[in-house]
Amino acid sequence: MERSTNFARESAAKLSGVILAGGTSSRFGSDKSRMKLAGKKVLERLLEVFQQFPFQRLALITSQGKGGDWPKGVIVLPDDQEGLGPIGGITTALRRLPGDILVAACDMPLVSVPFIEWLLGHYDPWADAVIPRHSKGIEPLLGIYEKSFFPALEKEIGSNRYALHRILKKGRVRYVDVPTDFSVKREFANVNTPEDYSRAETLLCSISHRHMIKI
Repeated sequence: MERSTNFARESAAKLSGVILAGGTSSRFGSDKSRMKLAGKKVLERLLEVFQQFPFQRLALITSQGKGGDWPKGVIVLPDDQEGLGPIGGITTALRRLPGDILVAACDMPLVSVPFIEWLLGHYDPWADAVIPRHSKGIEPLLGIYEKSFFPALEKEIGSNRYALHRILKKGRVRYVDVPTDFSVKREFANVNTPEDYSRAETLLCSISHRHMIKI
């Protein structure tokens, strides 16, 4: 376990931590990057998780001209090519930041420190990407993307192809199976609608309650 933790920290030192906070949030009805759970902004929660690791930089990819009171300690980078979905934000991060990146979407509010440590433990500098996989599929919005993948991403964008699932099939991708001791429902909870938000709140309350019982 100690060796795994050390490797995760060594990996983080070679990467930038990136939060994707662009998009229109049309299905949610308001800006998801501003939403709160249990009185705390989701961006702040994700940043607190990322700050447990010695990333080279912490960056937020957001829409052009989108101002606001962003969390401290994070570089705010406008998306170079808006309207493309996550591929635009990932490509912007790879273009503007040194080295490889670990990405999380801002609408995945319950990502845990142990999960990020586990993912960092699978960092592979010989791959184009490291993507979690579980029984319901893959999770490209919580993964590691490497500089070697940048030309292929740009090529797909130039051909008006923006689906990450499609482009991942063309790269040297290392898929890592999520251990059963992680809750897929929690780690990959995705908030796209008000109903998703309610489910995330319920999950968070359940997690907090379990921690109180343990104490």
